[in-house]
Amino acid sequence: MLETNIKEFIMTAMNHEIQLAQTLFEQLSSEQTLLEKQAVDNLDSVLKQKAKLLDELEKSSTQRLGVLGIKPLLRNHNQLFEQQIAHDQGLVALWKKLAEIMFKCRTQNEINGRIIELSQKSLDRTLNIFKQSLRPNNLTTYSARGKAMQTPMTIASAKA
Repeated sequence: MLETNIKEFIMTAMNHEIQLAQTLFEQLSSEQTLLEKQAVDNLDSVLKQKAKLLDELEKSSTQRLGVLGIKPLLRNHNQLFEQQIAHDQGLVALWKKLAEIMFKCRTQNEINGRIIELSQKSLDRTLNIFKQSLRPNNLTTYSARGKAMQTPMTIASAKA
């Protein structure tokens, strides 16, 4: 059984972390919108806010775990925390809510990462087309193994 002051501290910390995680999710959603619109000039403030929220979440989590003597670097720190609060349904409910929001954040972050990856591939393809246009006498061809080769553009190569 947790002491009242420890329970109250954990409850306050988790409520704070829930608010931070909800704000983080909103920032991640805003980031997705900016990425889709390719509004990179506006991304800087979102990224700074996201970093600030992540730092605050980490600090609060470390303090919350520290009250119970749990080190956040332990691989099973979440399981240890769950064991410590298992007897208190209020804390368990808050923990589940926090876990759900953090899962949404993780999923949204993966979506954003995929958008960035696809944008990078598109940019690479565009850059390659531009580079080829600067070399009008060369043509990029590919071997049977898929290796890119520069082939001088001649009438013979055009016929092949």
